[in-house]
Amino acid sequence: MLVLGLNFGVAPRKFPLVEYVTATEVLCQKLEECGDNESVEKARAIRNEVFAQLKRGYKMKLKSNLTQAQRKVLQDLKEDESIIICPADKGKAVVVEDRDSYLAKTQDQIHEGDYERTNRSEKAILRKLHRNLMNQLISMGITDWKDQRKYTVTGPVMASMALLIKVHKKNFPGRAYVSQIDDPSYRICKVLTDIINPLDEKGDSYIKDTYHFKELLAQVQIEEGDIIGSLDVVGMFPNVPVKKTLEVVGEELCNDESLRLRTEWKPEDVSRLLEISVETYFKTLDERFTFKGMDCL
Repeated sequence: MLVLGLNFGVAPRKFPLVEYVTATEVLCQKLEECGDNESVEKARAIRNEVFAQLKRGYKMKLKSNLTQAQRKVLQDLKEDESIIICPADKGKAVVVEDRDSYLAKTQDQIHEGDYERTNRSEKAILRKLHRNLMNQLISMGITDWKDQRKYTVTGPVMASMALLIKVHKKNFPGRAYVSQIDDPSYRICKVLTDIINPLDEKGDSYIKDTYHFKELLAQVQIEEGDIIGSLDVVGMFPNVPVKKTLEVVGEELCNDESLRLRTEWKPEDVSRLLEISVETYFKTLDERFTFKGMDCL
């Protein structure tokens, strides 16, 4: 069953009517937020077309793409609380990890960074993060709710931490990542990325992609006797000096003459939004809440 891979899509038993309607509304609302007549007309046309297609097809019978035996195996795997099924760090392999071992590796990652446990409830954490973001937007003159919606998330959720297992290394250590999809700062982070990324491109160590890397390697002169070495960086993300990073970014923004071409916001406002965004709360698989912010550094 696991040979199919984690990206294999299991055909639903029932027509996903609610999912289609929800996705359509999300798209149409984004178009309507543009405000121009053409976008509003496009949203209306999309709604009409989707409604017509759903009216004809929502009663259709969906053919399963799994056998009964495969569905039984899938259900057994879902109900087995002693294991965790996750992707490998490299390639498309699927890893079956003992739950206790997985949680222990998660704690190892947390201990490598400057993190703290918090006893706050999820509701209180989300309220605090949302309030900090809203207060900053209001201080920047963004008071209309339609404009605020561009930078805030409706129904935010907690960021979550998970592991990718390094099957190519001894003892199969985990590489942690934090998914902040739909957490309170999700949308504002997208905007900040577009504003800040050009700063990164000015660095001497900047590499755009693999093709750029190949171009740089082509310029390297290799002589007889040269030795190629590699470094294994451990715990890089958890140990980024956040305070110092924010100071450097703030200075670069103030000195960036092209900033006004990317945004109307002042450098200090961008820095404050960035500071709010990096105050990271996340939960682990065992539903424990962990915090890393300015006070921890």
